[in-house]
Amino acid sequence: MIDRDILADKLDFTYKKQDDVGEVRQLLAVIANYWYLFVGGVLVSLLVGFLVIQYTPKQWNVMGKIIIEDEKNSPSKLLSNGVSSDLSSLFDIKSNSYNEVRVLESRNLLRRVITQMNINVHLYDKSGLMKKELFDNAPFNVVLSNNDITRSNNYRIAVLDSQHYQLTDADNDIKIKGTFGVPTKLPDYSINLVKTSYFHPSGDYKIAVKSIKKAENELAAKFVASLSDKQSTVIGVQLAYGNAKRGELILQKFMELYLQNNLSNKVRMADSTIKFIDSRLSVVSAELGKVEKTLEKYKVNNKISDINAQAKALVQGASDYQQKLNETEVQLAVVNDLYRYVSNGKNSQVVPSSLITKDMSFGSAINSYNEMLLRREQLKLNLQESSSIIKNLDQQIETARNMLLTSLKSYKHSLNISQSAIIRQNAAIGDKIADAPVKERVYLDYSRQQSLKQDLYLFLLQKREETAISQKATISNCRILDNAESDEDPFAPKKSFIYTIASLFGLFLPAAGLGIRQITNNRISKKDDIEKHTTVAVLGQISKNNHKQKMLIYNEARTVISEEIRALRTNLKYVTDGGKSNVIMFTSSMSGEGKSFISLNLGNSIALSGKKVVLLELDLRKPKLLKYLGTQASYGFTDYVITPDKDCIDDLIHPSTFNENFYFISSGTIPPNPAEILMSSRLKELIEELRVKFDYVIIDTAPVGQVSDALIIEEFADVTCYVMRQNYTYKSQLNIVNDLQKYRKVKQLYLIVNDIELNTNNISGYGYGYGNYNYTEIEEGNKFSNFMKKLRPTVK
Repeated sequence: MIDRDILADKLDFTYKKQDDVGEVRQLLAVIANYWYLFVGGVLVSLLVGFLVIQYTPKQWNVMGKIIIEDEKNSPSKLLSNGVSSDLSSLFDIKSNSYNEVRVLESRNLLRRVITQMNINVHLYDKSGLMKKELFDNAPFNVVLSNNDITRSNNYRIAVLDSQHYQLTDADNDIKIKGTFGVPTKLPDYSINLVKTSYFHPSGDYKIAVKSIKKAENELAAKFVASLSDKQSTVIGVQLAYGNAKRGELILQKFMELYLQNNLSNKVRMADSTIKFIDSRLSVVSAELGKVEKTLEKYKVNNKISDINAQAKALVQGASDYQQKLNETEVQLAVVNDLYRYVSNGKNSQVVPSSLITKDMSFGSAINSYNEMLLRREQLKLNLQESSSIIKNLDQQIETARNMLLTSLKSYKHSLNISQSAIIRQNAAIGDKIADAPVKERVYLDYSRQQSLKQDLYLFLLQKREETAISQKATISNCRILDNAESDEDPFAPKKSFIYTIASLFGLFLPAAGLGIRQITNNRISKKDDIEKHTTVAVLGQISKNNHKQKMLIYNEARTVISEEIRALRTNLKYVTDGGKSNVIMFTSSMSGEGKSFISLNLGNSIALSGKKVVLLELDLRKPKLLKYLGTQASYGFTDYVITPDKDCIDDLIHPSTFNENFYFISSGTIPPNPAEILMSSRLKELIEELRVKFDYVIIDTAPVGQVSDALIIEEFADVTCYVMRQNYTYKSQLNIVNDLQKYRKVKQLYLIVNDIELNTNNISGYGYGYGNYNYTEIEEGNKFSNFMKKLRPTVK
């Protein structure tokens, strides 16, 4: 027996044993073989992407800019000597641009924009294929009687004529005939459709009315405010909206309402400060008048008209301390007034810290307290007193008020300490002037009280005038730098992104389908499937027979299959003994793998080389040989076995009509017990006599994977050819081949692969074909399939 490794080397050039190919080459082979799937997938995906772009609502970017200007050189600062009435300047705190960004994004501002511009009401045209929102070209405007919408509704408007329409709400079972320009009563509000110059007496429209809360959430998601950079106070505002014109109007309204809100806060702060100063002026004026009358009465009663030189000298020494004491008592009086003012929990007016000129240690506490008071005033415009938000804010105000009272107590304590120190110093000077007349000392006491009240009165009067001037000159410290303007083109949908995703998806789907097909494929499709599961050598490869009605292909010498049959005939030289007659048995795993087709054409090829060949049909269960040859034989092998009295073998042998060296023996009558017939001793006698008469005896047997007939015949065979069919034989059936080889159930076992796709790319193994090397092949099938096969490339 010839060594298997030497045999494989000799067969290498005939069955084209290939080196292992990489994963990349296999991938390229699949793409080359199924290029039309990938091209079709990309084209379909691009078409879907085009439809997505056409039917996806467009979105525009609308942008604007607001600048927060420095207040140091503002008119209110110049007129009030640095005292401004707005929140930041009143407490000498620089305006925080980051806080202004938060104000722009506040819910209160969003709600005001929505209610003033009816952003929660949308009108759509449903007459075309795609629902389109209408705004500046709307046939009618939608006016609601109530802007505080708590639930969303959708209405269908069918225009009946130039005066009437029909309103339908399927969710609430509403169907009303209305008149343009006349309010129509609905459960939550009245709706009025006012015609415009674009009105047409026909059409189908949809009105979407959203709740204020839902509209707030949607608008907040589309609106962004941010600082351009950390070095500037320019705030960029941006809005994404489906209608460029309406988006510009909404964003412009945003900026205008923000400026109005900023200015109104300043005016409100100035009004509160003036009111507080007026109340204190009336009290201090009365106290000053009382002290002046008391001093006047004292001077008249004691006949004091001038101070002597000695008293002047002593008083001059104490004047500096007296001035300090006066200033301290002024601040102490202001602190006491502020303490009583803040202690009153019912007082909701802001507390001006600018009245305290010496110490601003508690300025932050007053700032926090005033901010919450202003916030409460704003919330009262939209919420009720019983609202949980206002109650929570009241608790915060109470906490801030307590903190402010604590700061006032601390500051008052420091003033008392300073006052005590000055009094002690004045007492020392008083000892020096003890010899001065008592009347002069009483006079000085009354004079000190008068000076104290007068200084306090002048201080309040000056602050009132400054605040009044600041109020009249108040302007917003913010202004619009760039008005709202939309981009020329919408930013969504992104065409390049959608087309890219569609193209990738179009490539992915065929790849995934082919991958799943490959994973789930349990049949032999490429050479690796055989090499991974068995070590049995491949003796030959036969391409796909495209004209099924012609079973004797070898007579057409210029076909691909004819050349492959010749290659198989050549390979037999290395596995047979040329000096004697050889018996070659053909079997397979199951019916339909082509063993009869190959045995017939191989026998014909050997006969054409001058050898005498006989084809013995021993598939007694499903014989096909006579059908392929197109002949009939009444006497066959079965008849030979069951009629032992007739020993003439010549009656069994029938010559072929296409080759004088090729003969065949039919199976004969199909027996009920094929295995027992094959176990007859007459089979051995027949084989031995055929060896004498012929150079090659080719036996076509039943599939060994289904019945054991081939194993009975195996003892008479020199070579066993196991036929497998591409995309037909199961991978698991290679276990049969391994079992036959491992336990030596047959002699010289070799594989023949049949029905290989000729046009399949040979990178992945099998289907290499012969290119255009002077061979012809008659293609059958419909014109489209033949055209696709021609387009499918063959990579050599």
